[in-house]
Amino acid sequence: MAEKKESDVFDFNTFIKEELNTEQRKAVKNSAGPLLVIAGAGSGKTRVITARITHLLRNEQVHPAQIISLTFTNKAANEMKERIKKFLGSDYGTPFVGTFHSYCLYLLKTNTHLIGWDQFSILDEDDKRSLLTKILKKSPLYQKQTAQQVSYAISLAKNQCSSLSDYLKNNIENEHLHEVIQEYEKEKKKSKCFDFDDLLLETVKLFENEEFKQDHQYQVRHVLVDEYQDTNIIQHSLLKHMAAGPQRGELAIDSLCVVGDEDQSIYSWRGATVDNIIHFKKDFKKTVQIKIEQNYRSKKPILAIANKVIAHNKNRNEKKLWSDKPGRDCVRILQCLSGYQEADIIARYCKVLENNKSLGSTAILYRTHFQSRVLEEALIKQSIPYNLVGGVRFYERKEIKDILAYLRLIINPFDRVAFMRVINCPSRGLGDKFLEEFMALWDTELFLNFKEIITKIIPTQPPLKQESIKEFVKLFHNTTPQAPAAEIMAEILTGVGYLMYVKKSYEKQEAEERQANIKELLNAAHFFAQQGKVTIEQFLDEVALLVEQTAVEVKGKELVTMMTLHAAKGLEFDHVIIPGIEENLFPSPRSINEINALEEERRLFYVGITRARNRLLLTHARYRQTYGQMEEAAPSRFLHEVPSQYAQSERAAAWQQYEVTTYFSRWLGFASANPEVMTFSQFKPPASVVPIKTKPLLKGGFKQHQTIKHKVFGIGIIKEIEQKQSKTFVTAQFKIGIKKIDSKFIQTI
Repeated sequence: MAEKKESDVFDFNTFIKEELNTEQRKAVKNSAGPLLVIAGAGSGKTRVITARITHLLRNEQVHPAQIISLTFTNKAANEMKERIKKFLGSDYGTPFVGTFHSYCLYLLKTNTHLIGWDQFSILDEDDKRSLLTKILKKSPLYQKQTAQQVSYAISLAKNQCSSLSDYLKNNIENEHLHEVIQEYEKEKKKSKCFDFDDLLLETVKLFENEEFKQDHQYQVRHVLVDEYQDTNIIQHSLLKHMAAGPQRGELAIDSLCVVGDEDQSIYSWRGATVDNIIHFKKDFKKTVQIKIEQNYRSKKPILAIANKVIAHNKNRNEKKLWSDKPGRDCVRILQCLSGYQEADIIARYCKVLENNKSLGSTAILYRTHFQSRVLEEALIKQSIPYNLVGGVRFYERKEIKDILAYLRLIINPFDRVAFMRVINCPSRGLGDKFLEEFMALWDTELFLNFKEIITKIIPTQPPLKQESIKEFVKLFHNTTPQAPAAEIMAEILTGVGYLMYVKKSYEKQEAEERQANIKELLNAAHFFAQQGKVTIEQFLDEVALLVEQTAVEVKGKELVTMMTLHAAKGLEFDHVIIPGIEENLFPSPRSINEINALEEERRLFYVGITRARNRLLLTHARYRQTYGQMEEAAPSRFLHEVPSQYAQSERAAAWQQYEVTTYFSRWLGFASANPEVMTFSQFKPPASVVPIKTKPLLKGGFKQHQTIKHKVFGIGIIKEIEQKQSKTFVTAQFKIGIKKIDSKFIQTI
């Protein structure tokens, strides 16, 4: 190692002394034993972990090869490397900083003699699905499960165990799926290949070799893990192999430091388990726990709300974020009449920001992808440029383009692009050969439409294909461009079994998202019909105009960022807007009857709140459109957990457009907008606006939308509370239905 320069040491130590708070310094300097750093949102955890590595190298004279730091994304790893290089200068070597998978690959590549293979390959996801498709074609599961679904099942299994065979034996009841997975493993072995998940499993097997384990622990004396709340079972097992001694709970290396925040654990659907960080102190005795609670991002009222909301979770390490950034009136809650008014209000909020050159650091964070449709349309109408992160614009999503292609063929039976898209979607057993013959014939008969070409080609096809083609053509019988778009779309979805096709083609969560998008497309058709654009032709024209407007050049303009709450983790914005905070939307319907899932939904809300630096706008609608019908929506229980002293709540249902603009202009501290329509000097909300009570009056200790538990019916949500003489009766929604119960038989949770 090169000789240290006194000026460098002084500079770094001055940084520790002057740039880190007390708890951060403790985390950096506590260089021995197991250390659990609970680092709240916006508390500077990356600064802490990189400074700790630098402290070990500079001040503790640890060799770079004795340190490894593991994280979850290449982006996070690269950011950490850059910070460490700045701390170290050019005179120091850098330790390994990378993802779990990259470190495991390194260990496997450098220990091939223990694997039994001199060389091996890594299957990417396409290779994996291609191999599974080949195996499925020989299985009774073919046409019942897709390669993508089986791939997801394999990945989930490997992330939850250290022995795949044991997991299959105990958890996979479907005999045919069991056989497919076993055949997949055999084929990989023949080809000397690992898939991405094998990298972790095979590395655990390396550590089961006692000599290898001792050598590794002798060489690597300091292990650091970032975002520990996102680890799965196999990653936790791997960490214990790296650090644990022969006696339960003892440490075999000099230090183990994990940094994370269980309140931001939101990836259980990927296999992550919050229990790893919650129970860390049980796995490693004499663990020192340090809480870093000072937040450098958000203003005080925003953090006060975040603290109050997350305190309703039971499975957590208690902490309280605080900030020295003053602020007042930073959070507003608006109840809108409908999802469409909500989107319009949000777009006008963005317009006020744009008019005052403050749009650039604004994000709309929603619970699920289908919510983006009305928001996108509202932004387009206000000419607000936006960037959709981690997703595809609504009308560009595959399932949406598929359904629209069927409608396009009704309008224009010469549309070859639409025909090619839908003729075998869902699959009708019409392969590439058929399509080549069809298009070749169409090239020679340019004046015939697709139905006329089908009439000519049917006699040349085998009986099964003839039946498939006839069923396809039936979809277009007696249908004209003037037919109602919503009605015809519903008929097509039923006629081709598209929703079932989606269910079979994708793993569960993705399938549900795509099905929700399709339902939202139907909502769009019903909404346009209410605006007088009823027919297929009018509907497609409206969609085409929207799509064209999204393609307008926006170079040099500030953009609104749109993304799901999951995608927003790790980011921050001056202005954050969270729409759709309603029961059965946020929290999601899948989570309402299960405590752990409900707590994860609350953590997701907490993540959304803590993305905001200066302003937070929370919105919900009284009504949501479903299949053309407006259904009443209840405010989310999470809104009832927001303390009213930090968030002004108002009903915006009766507000006129100029009132919305003026309301936001005054809240944000800008001059009043729309001077030609404003005839009064001091804006006041309409008389119909009444503040929403975020905490309903208690009756017998219960409140509306509260979560309760019954010994027989399980978890439920209170809908109504009745007081009869000395008794309190509660009407609640349980999984099995609505029940009216004497309150003495239930408990709050």
